[in-house]
Amino acid sequence: MSALLPKFLPLLDPEHFDDRGFYRELEALGVEAVLLGGTGSTNLHDVVAMVRRETKLRTILYPAGPDAVCSADLVLLPDVMNSNSHFARPFGSGSVATAMAVHKRQLPYLPIAYFILGDSTARWYFDAFRITSEKLILGYCTYAKMVGYRHIALDYEDPELQIDVDLVHKLKTSVDLHLTISDEVDPEGLAALLERGADTVVIPSDMFESTADPVALIHGYQRAASG
Repeated sequence: MSALLPKFLPLLDPEHFDDRGFYRELEALGVEAVLLGGTGSTNLHDVVAMVRRETKLRTILYPAGPDAVCSADLVLLPDVMNSNSHFARPFGSGSVATAMAVHKRQLPYLPIAYFILGDSTARWYFDAFRITSEKLILGYCTYAKMVGYRHIALDYEDPELQIDVDLVHKLKTSVDLHLTISDEVDPEGLAALLERGADTVVIPSDMFESTADPVALIHGYQRAASG
């Protein structure tokens, strides 16, 4: 199951990255897959179809709801474990409707126990409550494993929040599931997370939107993940 997600996975907002030449450059760099979607995008379906048509990049879809589901190489089903919303939490209305849309299209999917830890757009969108205790995070992840999840994702997207690399190590040694970390780290930070036990590091779209040369930045992450 772990091979379904690469070590480095760029999350790209289709509203900012919709040019076929950009994705062809990523393919030429040896990028394995791109994560498309998030908390909203009006042209998500068109961009996913274009990337699949114009490149050999694996398209991994992060749908914010059933309307975002479209043909992709893999669809993530991120159950927001710390959500107060009936829409996003496990067995919530949005989670079930999204799963039914995936099932209807017979698309490959990956259930993920998803924890939003930073003060981000995702936290607002999914009405996630803060978890600041390391003991509670370990407890939640242990419970997720006990009830059948095999992938855990911790979303630290928040410039004010410093990720604890020691927590990453503790999770891998005590819970030992495929661990994905989403954070606005630089390439050196990505390498450090992988060294401490993270299996996949997702770099949010904001990092690539705020630089003059997103392809060069992605190349830097790619080298760090390969080294």
